[in-house]
Amino acid sequence: MKDKKVSIILSLIFPGLGHFYIGKFFDGVIFLLGTGVLWFAIFYRSTLLLYFNNSRSYLVWGALLFIYLYSVVDVLVKTKKAVAGLSAKPLFIAGAMIIAVWVLYVGLGRGIIPNQWEYQKDQDHLLRVMKTQLPTEAMAEVKYPIQGYRIPGLGGYCWLESSAGLIKYLEPDIDFDTFVFYARPTLMMAGRNKNERWGPGINQIHAFAELGYTAFRGSINPTHLPQSVFPDIDPQNLVYFKSAAEELAFMKKLISAEVIPTIVYAGDFSTIVGYNQEGLWIVKSDPSQTDKPGRNFMTYPVVFEPTYITYQQLFKNWDVDYQFFWFEKTGQRKPIEEIYAENKKNAAEAPQNLRLIIDYLEAGGQLLDFTAVDIPSPIVLYRYFQKKGNMDIANQYLEMAKILDASRASLGPSPSSSSSDNREFYLKNLTEILPLVEKIATMWP
Repeated sequence: MKDKKVSIILSLIFPGLGHFYIGKFFDGVIFLLGTGVLWFAIFYRSTLLLYFNNSRSYLVWGALLFIYLYSVVDVLVKTKKAVAGLSAKPLFIAGAMIIAVWVLYVGLGRGIIPNQWEYQKDQDHLLRVMKTQLPTEAMAEVKYPIQGYRIPGLGGYCWLESSAGLIKYLEPDIDFDTFVFYARPTLMMAGRNKNERWGPGINQIHAFAELGYTAFRGSINPTHLPQSVFPDIDPQNLVYFKSAAEELAFMKKLISAEVIPTIVYAGDFSTIVGYNQEGLWIVKSDPSQTDKPGRNFMTYPVVFEPTYITYQQLFKNWDVDYQFFWFEKTGQRKPIEEIYAENKKNAAEAPQNLRLIIDYLEAGGQLLDFTAVDIPSPIVLYRYFQKKGNMDIANQYLEMAKILDASRASLGPSPSSSSSDNREFYLKNLTEILPLVEKIATMWP
């Protein structure tokens, strides 16, 4: 007779091992393969599954938990009748090897165990490619006069709000609208390559790249998110650091050299514009400074001042593997004529891509791979063509912005966060603006 406790322990180590122990080899192979595929998906195919903030993550982790529990129950029932099977000792050895590999991979791959090889490779790469000479020691304290620009009443555009203020400081002639114009406001992404997700393609990293900057991302996790999440960042410029404290020290050197980093703080992309011994000044979206009566999405973005946070607050609220970004000036900006041509081309392709996006969402495509509904772009394009005196196309963009804003306002102060409701909301928005996108495609002069 086979020991129930042994079969259960083996199944908990890795589903399938318990079935090999009791002689149910076919069942063991099925459990082994199913579990292996899910672990592979989690730790190799998509690090987004590691964050419990999306339906795909819940689905995969739920399936994994189900397999483990079902494996234990199934092997417990079948052990009663088992008389043959493999010896427990080699299975425990195999289980120990699986656990060892898992611990090493997760530890090194997730940065839990410092990955010295990856660290040295990335640090050497930084020394080779960064043109800015960083100081050996950071300044004791420094603060730059950098502000943010918020569209009153619109949430969810924190990176645009902080980045527009940063670029205004770095390139004084680039205002909010020009920055958005450089950020591909007419692009509709349809997952055509590794650099694309699905949905509106406005992207601040792209704007910086077109303005002559090279983008870098730092993280304490050596396994980086997919390329489509950070388009226009060379994968070699995804840099691994051993700890958040080391990252902070590096960011202080960047700031001392007037290279301004951006972090994700309490869910918002926020630029660090200064620091002293007790804390930092960050440009974080602040509706209390900007959202006043009489202002709405049509209002030109309103300036807001940085917020001061302590280092304790920083480490408590610094999100997503303590990631941060910085942009180094390495080249010349593209002429506005080239940017116009790119936007015109994207506008012409937008109807076809938008139909593909709608098909993608209707077919159950992952919302995690969908960017968002984009209100700033049509407003900026309205102002752009209004200044050019082309009111025909300007009014089309204005109508698009009104549709999107009315839909956003209809959600109320506490919108649903369910996947089905979000999918329905996105489909409604995209379907309503499709006729306008089709009309605009042929109107760019």
